[in-house]
Amino acid sequence: MVETILVTGANSFIGSWIVKYLIDKGYNVRGTVRSQAKESQVLDGIEKEHHNRVSFAYISDITTDSFDEAVQGVDGIIHVASPFHFKITDPEKDLLLPAIRGTVGVLEAAHKYNQSNENKIKRVVITSSFASILDPSLGFRPGYSYTEKDWSPLTYEQGAAAKNDPPTAYRASKVCAERSAWEFIDKEKPSFTIATICEPMVFGPRLGGFQSLNDVNTSNASVWSLVTSGKDAQVPETRVVTEVDVRDVAYTHVAALEQLTDTNERYLIAAGSWNFQEIADIVHESTVIPESIKNTTPVGTKGQQSPDHYKIDSSKAQKELGVTFIPLKKSIEDLVLQLAKLQEKLKQ
Repeated sequence: MVETILVTGANSFIGSWIVKYLIDKGYNVRGTVRSQAKESQVLDGIEKEHHNRVSFAYISDITTDSFDEAVQGVDGIIHVASPFHFKITDPEKDLLLPAIRGTVGVLEAAHKYNQSNENKIKRVVITSSFASILDPSLGFRPGYSYTEKDWSPLTYEQGAAAKNDPPTAYRASKVCAERSAWEFIDKEKPSFTIATICEPMVFGPRLGGFQSLNDVNTSNASVWSLVTSGKDAQVPETRVVTEVDVRDVAYTHVAALEQLTDTNERYLIAAGSWNFQEIADIVHESTVIPESIKNTTPVGTKGQQSPDHYKIDSSKAQKELGVTFIPLKKSIEDLVLQLAKLQEKLKQ
């Protein structure tokens, strides 16, 4: 019997790659999307002969909608859906409550389903973030290596008060959402285990490419801003100095799903360091990126390094899940080639 995996936020940047990897591995997928119009964003990256292996459940608002129907008949869950944007007017309503209630809602639905269905769901994987690990008050923290044992000290109250500081509000939403998952496990002691995946800046191509600027997710949007800012523009400061490719993030989620241990796990992943100058250098030195993009990408100061900063220890994920990392050069080239096509499309 082919197993069915529920993927929430299936049309998202990370979610769509997870769906593809699950299909490639022989699973059926049920994806949650906000509306029928979003289905095509999931199916665009899947070969047509496999479209019948993807079904959909509609969750228009993860803050209030129930996942009870979505979990029916599934064997595992990968919960990706959570807001990641900085266009906020109310940090609680726009970021904190959706992140927390979405996470708890999925876990509650899985727990309730298992109680009457012989513990069918064995594992729930949750997309968290390096934001739930990083202590932003300590800055670049040279010489320190972050691991899964670290937790950001940001609180719900700090996030709710950060109306004029969207990055802090977002980080707090990820901290609180992941903490709520661990609190649920401690309190309810469900029959399934969880794994949380903590990743920093996520770059790389979008499955199916970009049809419009609305398709460009927040992390890739920073690259779009760079490569369209003009050759004489200033290269911006880099605040989050570690990165990972979206395809490696998707792989890690699927590997964690299949790691059916009787323990709950937290995994921290990062390929390495990056800065905007390094991305500019990759663009200008690349033999595959077109001149049209090179002509709108700032030159800056070639080879300029970031200040000394913390490292991320990904050894646990590498050892237990077999995670390997795509180099930044490939991530950026694959992404920028898609952005070049979008740039041409917007000119038409």
